[in-house]
Amino acid sequence: MRSLRAVTKRAGLFARAEALEAGCTINDIRTAVRHGEWRRLRKGAYVFADEWASLDAPARHWLRTRAAVQALGDDVAVSHASGVIGHGIDDWRLDLSRIHVTRLDRRSGRIVGDVVQHECGKADPDVRVVAGIRVLEPQRCVLEAAVHLDREAAFCLLESGLRSRRFDRTELEEAYAALHSRHRMGRLQPLVAMAGSRSGSVAESRGSWIFDQAGLPAPEQQWEVLRADGSLVGVVDWVWHEWRLIVEFDGKVKYSGRFGQTGPDAVFTEKRREDEIRELTGYRFLRLTWDDLDDPVRLVARIRGMARVAG
Repeated sequence: MRSLRAVTKRAGLFARAEALEAGCTINDIRTAVRHGEWRRLRKGAYVFADEWASLDAPARHWLRTRAAVQALGDDVAVSHASGVIGHGIDDWRLDLSRIHVTRLDRRSGRIVGDVVQHECGKADPDVRVVAGIRVLEPQRCVLEAAVHLDREAAFCLLESGLRSRRFDRTELEEAYAALHSRHRMGRLQPLVAMAGSRSGSVAESRGSWIFDQAGLPAPEQQWEVLRADGSLVGVVDWVWHEWRLIVEFDGKVKYSGRFGQTGPDAVFTEKRREDEIRELTGYRFLRLTWDDLDDPVRLVARIRGMARVAG
């Protein structure tokens, strides 16, 4: 099995032909699948069960996508939500139950099992190669995936794409212009105009969306707080200078080994940073969690209340 482990280390999965070359018989393959040692991704494509168990949802989707593309050959390129995953762009609320590809041979679209094959359109698409797999350009993947999401999730996906640096605003706008006549694509126009690259995470994009939809003044994002000597204390997620209010997202990841520290050490470091920012600015802090973002009415009421006190 060592040779197959080497294959999965490189590609994540292995084909039946590779298992046979490694000395397995057809009966060995069936037995390994039946006993749960191997997981069958699709006909002729497998992954070790222990390796599969260690993967998160996007990584599992990408393996399934690789297996599907190997079976479909050169007539398709990965696209839509599957392309978003392939380009390593943050996903939130993406439906990963189906694999999406775009046909490059001008044939009509179809759904075969868990694979959605989309029509290519009139113009030849820009294709990239990601880990040996052909994938449509990232800005097109993001737009074609976003059109199937609710407005908040679509906005967050657009910002994730810009934040990833896989494309810039000009490239996004050009891709939108090329696709805008497609069904439902017009609903993305205000979101494309609004999306930026300053949010540091999906959570920050969600916060910015909530503030905008509530009609709050636009806060400054990624504000650098400097000491008198010009050295950096920290960068805060949002700040309303008129209210002397700093708001930050307080995700668990912030305190799970920040700069190689243990959890408690990271919490202490973050507390010192916050105290110093308070001393230098005189601003108040409001820390948000995912639960706060899931209750936007209450969150906006808290911010408005703090604004009234500041006024």
